[in-house]
Amino acid sequence: MTYLTRQYGSNPRWLLKALREVPHEVEQLLAGLDHEAAAWRPAPDEWAAADIAGFLREAEREDLRAIRAMLARDGAAIAERRAYLAPGEHAFAQQSLHELWSDFLELRERLLWTLELADEAWDCRGLHPYRGLVTLGTYVHEVSERDLEAAWSLRKLADQRPPAASGARRRRR
Repeated sequence: MTYLTRQYGSNPRWLLKALREVPHEVEQLLAGLDHEAAAWRPAPDEWAAADIAGFLREAEREDLRAIRAMLARDGAAIAERRAYLAPGEHAFAQQSLHELWSDFLELRERLLWTLELADEAWDCRGLHPYRGLVTLGTYVHEVSERDLEAAWSLRKLADQRPPAASGARRRRR
């Protein structure tokens, strides 16, 4: 999927479309997982579906804060992204997958509205502690890449999950 983001780059219309659509794909990959399947890991050091959902929620929180800061003041300081540490710091597997995902969707809606209202401000920048100045367009492009990576990780996880831990609710015929 990376070729799509390379082809369309940081086009605001394409990025907003991707930010709306990819979460629906992720939601389909999470749908029907029971608690056991959501907490299943292919290896002790790898993420479960619940970890991916929790990571997305925490990342969305960070990104919303950073984007709002950039829009409030060009060159505003933005924090280093730490959400990738969240699965090690939080017990997402013990939390409700539904609540993690609902929280993410609420944050995504806020992020989309913030970007819709940004209008022509896609060139505003934030000052990252290690990368220097980062434009809003670049930052949002990275959010889109993260979403695609999460969808890919969930598809890979579903392929690795043994049938006994699939957790998908079976329909009776």
